[in-house]
Amino acid sequence: MIIKKISILKNFQCTGAACPSNCCRGWKIPIDDDTYKRYITEKGFFGFLLRCFLVKKEELTSFRCSKHQYRCPFWGLDHLCTLQKNHGTNYMPRVCAEFPRQLSNFGTFCEETLYLACHEAARLFVEQARAGIPFTFTETAGEAGYGENTTNDDLDFLGYLLNSRSELITMLADGCGLNTSLLVYAKDAQEKCLAYYTHAYGAVNTGINLGSEQYPLPSPLDYSAADGKPFTADASTMYTLFFRGFYHPSLKHSSPVLYKLCQKYIREFYTLAKTNPAEADKKQSALLELTYKYVPDFDALMTSYYIYFLQKNFLDIFEDYCFSKHMLCGMAQAQMLGLFIALYCKDRRGKKKDPLSTDELALIIAVYERRAPQIEDALKEIIVSFP
Repeated sequence: MIIKKISILKNFQCTGAACPSNCCRGWKIPIDDDTYKRYITEKGFFGFLLRCFLVKKEELTSFRCSKHQYRCPFWGLDHLCTLQKNHGTNYMPRVCAEFPRQLSNFGTFCEETLYLACHEAARLFVEQARAGIPFTFTETAGEAGYGENTTNDDLDFLGYLLNSRSELITMLADGCGLNTSLLVYAKDAQEKCLAYYTHAYGAVNTGINLGSEQYPLPSPLDYSAADGKPFTADASTMYTLFFRGFYHPSLKHSSPVLYKLCQKYIREFYTLAKTNPAEADKKQSALLELTYKYVPDFDALMTSYYIYFLQKNFLDIFEDYCFSKHMLCGMAQAQMLGLFIALYCKDRRGKKKDPLSTDELALIIAVYERRAPQIEDALKEIIVSFP
């Protein structure tokens, strides 16, 4: 098995109690089936304690948390995991033992990346992005300690996705930026896949795989940035993303840092985006311009963020064929992150004049990334606005 590891993974080491955004609070801790079976059969007082803290609702089993904080009951006063300290890693839920590693097994190879919802992973990301070092995979031979997590066996299509991801990253690294031409490519590739499966091209495609020589799919390199325009979500679109997917009042307890940033957004845009969209657009543009004073490399950082998103998420298309959804989701997440960085900069104005530090950016990214996947819930409402 070929194991591919993202470049920042080799330098990752959990900072434990020193972490400013600890992963033991802020979300529910899901319990995998194997860990659940171990917990319910554990003997003695420790087993009794484990079962007291379990809650099973529908298909989700998790640790019982306080009503709003989603704080793990085994998170100690020293900000360390008491399960790990007293009983070892084997007693931790799988998600806790693996986080922030994202482990993907495609059958013929594995890819291992880092979720940026971890402050240390986000810090390593910012550090490497600011140094202009590409995010690449290093390959080693080994055995995967985790199972295959795809149901697709079309290796030609998987090869096509790997090649397309490389081409997209090359385009972005060469200065294409977040451009609507990339979304046109995504739309065309998705429609070609749909045509393949609905037999719009005539004969039944038995034995012919997507991305093969017999049934080629478009190359991202055929889509010039000159034919598109910079991807920009206006204030109304950002309002939809924020209130239809991202924001929730419970953030006040589960993520205080993110909640404060959300409150700044609400004060700036809640009324204006509804009553005067044109004025809201001007205000949003002015806010983003202010960001360059504190983050001079803002554009390069956002491009790096999208490149990293592609490295981590683009192969999800292998499972659902949704090119448009995944590529638009990454761009929307980058736009929202940029807005939160801008709001942080505005609040900082008058207090500090020096550029944002790597640690400041890492904290914003880490708390943001824990909610960013929720933006996907609002995509269906804005996807018609883009190619």
